[in-house]
Amino acid sequence: MKKFLLLIAAVAMMVACNNANQGSGAASGENAGGAAYEFKLTKGITGTTGSKNCHLVDLMADTPIAFEAVENGDSIDLTAKLTATHKDNAEMDESPREGAELWISGYDEDNKDLKVILIADEDSYKALQEFFPKAKGETVDLTFKGKAAKADLEKLNGRETTNTLVI
Repeated sequence: MKKFLLLIAAVAMMVACNNANQGSGAASGENAGGAAYEFKLTKGITGTTGSKNCHLVDLMADTPIAFEAVENGDSIDLTAKLTATHKDNAEMDESPREGAELWISGYDEDNKDLKVILIADEDSYKALQEFFPKAKGETVDLTFKGKAAKADLEKLNGRETTNTLVI
């Protein structure tokens, strides 16, 4: 219980913007490097953080995360795609953070923290910079890529996770 309360406090401090969302994502993919791996989450983006610009993104329940995943030995090459929508009345940060990330956080069966961090590709980061000054309702498609241990993804697959867009 003490670990759980500490985790709640840590998440509350980290997450500057918290937009509850319901969504789903599924992953499958195949390339010459390995076999397809299916990965899905029970929720879409559950919050944003990183700079004032996180307040510019309206993440709704209908914002699913689509995954493409390929086994590569004991690890998985993971690509996440999502669409973010611009919301109204938010202050913009003229000097945004470098890079953008997608954090997928959860617990294993022993209640230990698991976190997978995916990094926005260069085109997505540039698209975000162009997206920030746009009007309400404008959208941006984002792609995040990374590698995760297969054992960690198996523990998160299909479970409730905290999915944070870091911009």
